[in-house]
Amino acid sequence: MPAKTMSARFDDELYGEILEYAREKGIPKTMALRELAREGIKRWRLKKALALYREGKITLWKASRMAGLSLSKMVEVAASERIPIHYRAEDLERDFKSIFGGKV
Repeated sequence: MPAKTMSARFDDELYGEILEYAREKGIPKTMALRELAREGIKRWRLKKALALYREGKITLWKASRMAGLSLSKMVEVAASERIPIHYRAEDLERDFKSIFGGKV
C-alpha cells in the first residue's frame, strides 16, 4: 500500500525538538517525525488500554492486545502503574474460548 502524506504546522519550539531528534539520530526530519508519531501513537494506545482496563471495561488480555504488548508485559506495566489486577474465572474462561475457539 502506498504511503499517505500529511502536512502539519509546528510552533518553533516543537519544530526545533523534531530537528534535534533528527540530528541526534542522524536521520532526515521526515523520518524523525514518523518515528516520533509512531512512538506517540504507541504511548496513546497503551494509555487508552490502561484506562479502559482500570475502569473494568476490558480484560487485561484485551488491554494487552490493544497496546500491542504481551500479556505478561501488560501485567508488569499495570503493576508499575499501581493498577490492581482483576482477573476473574469468567475472564479466564472467556479468554480461553477466544484463543482456542470455544475448545477448553
